This record gives sequence, structure tokens and C-alpha cells, in this order.
Amino acid sequence: MATFEATTHPLAFAHMEGGLKTVFVMPHSLEWSIASSGDRIEFQDLGSITLGMIRRYESVEALLEAEGWANVVPEADDAAHSASLLRSSAGWTKSVEVERGVLALRVRKTKRKS
Repeated sequence: MATFEATTHPLAFAHMEGGLKTVFVMPHSLEWSIASSGDRIEFQDLGSITLGMIRRYESVEALLEAEGWANVVPEADDAAHSASLLRSSAGWTKSVEVERGVLALRVRKTKRKS
């Protein structure tokens, strides 16, 4: 089991903790390509998630269609709004998405830091 470090908005973590957000999305990269089911992502002082299934998609739109936009960005109004919010995230690079695709990381378990 590996542990990765990432950042996320406190609202996104709260949605994962509450079971509203069941998919964490990252642009595909060498670092994230080695992640597997059972690995953990630490979010600074918020807490951590344990990963379930991981899938790679060609684009954010393909991911949102397959995974369901409300499972990815529950606060969005629709799939287009979800895509816009994902792409406006800190560190998101459209060229990386186009070249390598995106990863859907299923949230299996959430643990908040005390």
C-alpha cells in the first residue's frame, strides 16, 4: 500500500467524507499512474482517503459521463459546470488532460484527522 499527497478544497473533502463525492479526479501523470486500489491519499491537515477502483479516461467529459457528474462534483449544476469546476482547480493543466487523459479514483474510505 502506497501513500500519496495531494491537495483538495475542504468542501471537496467534506463531500468525500459524507459520501456525496465518490470519485476524486486527477490529470494522468507518471506519479498517479502507479496508484492502485488500497492506496491512500493524504490531504494535508484534512485527512485521507483510501482508493478503490481506478480508471483512466481520455477527457473530463468522458469521465463525467461514465462516472456521473454528481459523484465527481456534487455541488455542480450539471456536467458542463462540473467540467468547468474541475478545470479551474489549482494545478489543472488542459494540455496534460489532452495529452494523457484523466484518472477517476474511487473513494473507498475516508478518515478525517483529529
